[in-house]
Amino acid sequence: MNDRIPALRSWVLLLAACAIVGLAAPSQTLADHYTVGVIAPLTGLGSSYGLGISQGAEMAAREINAAGGINGHRLRLHVVDDTTDPARSVIMMRRLVTASVNVIVGGWGSPQVLAHMDAAEDSGIPYIIVGATSPAITQTRNRWIFRVIQNDAVSAAQLARLAQATLGLKRIAIINDNNAYGTGSREAFAAELKRHRDEPVALQTYQTADTDFRAQVETVLKSRPDGIAVFGTVPAAAGVVRQAREAGFQGRLMGTGGMANDRLMEMAGQSAEGTLATGFFDEHADPQAKAWADRFRKEFAATQAPQPAQAAWEYRALRQIVVPCLGSASNNRAKLRDCIRDFKGELMGIRGPVNFDPTGQLVQPPLALEVRKGAFITFKAAR
Repeated sequence: MNDRIPALRSWVLLLAACAIVGLAAPSQTLADHYTVGVIAPLTGLGSSYGLGISQGAEMAAREINAAGGINGHRLRLHVVDDTTDPARSVIMMRRLVTASVNVIVGGWGSPQVLAHMDAAEDSGIPYIIVGATSPAITQTRNRWIFRVIQNDAVSAAQLARLAQATLGLKRIAIINDNNAYGTGSREAFAAELKRHRDEPVALQTYQTADTDFRAQVETVLKSRPDGIAVFGTVPAAAGVVRQAREAGFQGRLMGTGGMANDRLMEMAGQSAEGTLATGFFDEHADPQAKAWADRFRKEFAATQAPQPAQAAWEYRALRQIVVPCLGSASNNRAKLRDCIRDFKGELMGIRGPVNFDPTGQLVQPPLALEVRKGAFITFKAAR
């Protein structure tokens, strides 16, 4: 991660400068612009995901403003860095909700979002989460919080069904991050296995910042698994994948959305080949998604390995959900929330219509991806 820190710091400073300019411009008042708050880990272990979120927001705002804004009102971003730290994330969310933002779109990492979501809910500002998957986030008590990516319970259960029914795996072990995302995914995955009278043959955990997983891998391999489910995020998940292959594991490696990150291939190299992951964006789903992904990569070619997967959800949430609702609700937060809640329609890169359920969770069809020739492609059972 150290090789990315200077670039990421420059990115943070650039976004902060843009926000300061917007705040200082004497001709701008609340009446002639809308402000979207963006909270993301631009530094720390989640920085590769946070960079995608910030880039998706920037791309959407630039396109919206180039087209004349929202009913003539410019869209401004107020970006804050939570440094991938739950305590810091609470501070940054409180900073956002006191900054006169109209809506918040962002959030990555279940530990961070679970820590700061009450501050968002209590503020009475609509908040769309694009990068945290714990089932505990979307609840019936939420009035202002929405989530546009699938939760761990659904994704992990889908992965278990693919492993058992489609791939025919009989002996599956689990190695997971010992955080809210990793443990939640492990529990949902194991519960689905048990529904079909099966259980994991081995269970091992690690800490998010760990880099050496040889002890866990060695223990798991003693159980002779034909599949290993890795529930974590990069860089750690990439380390588990690489070290499992180095230890001689020849079976199927798999995971949920935290694995669906292009840095998996960058960091694990050839070891990532064949890895199965439930995902949140498939650029091959339709021509619009492919054209957007190509445009995104071109626009951010100067940054290291632009990743459209996380950026897509930030971009889609802004362009296809928030902007139309700001156009009709203006500065009325309750109307804006109700418009988001009632959204029903098509989103780029998703096959079929989507909508929010009573907990604020976007209901969407499942998506499975597979690493082939160093890239994520749509998983096909015949492979």
